[in-house]
Amino acid sequence: MTMTETPIEKPATPKRKRKARKSPRRASFQKPSAKAEFAGLTATTCCNACNPNGCVISGINVCAHPFKGGLQSAQLGQHETVKRFDRAKRVLAGQKINV
Repeated sequence: MTMTETPIEKPATPKRKRKARKSPRRASFQKPSAKAEFAGLTATTCCNACNPNGCVISGINVCAHPFKGGLQSAQLGQHETVKRFDRAKRVLAGQKINV
């Protein structure tokens, strides 16, 4: 290309229209509510389903009530157990507010 020649401009490409995002699908199943999972749980008593053979929160025969003993160090590595413990703490926190 020399100085006397003018550059050829490319035609502008039309912008594409973006598709609207779809809302995420809801799960076809409903998770049990925390109240049903931890029925009977209060600041001083364990769940109704807890017994000497097993605790609802820990899943083994060791009590993991948030205000009594909590999780042991061996249980802190178990993801599902920690999630149940956190849900139990939220249930108890809700009871404090409602009282």
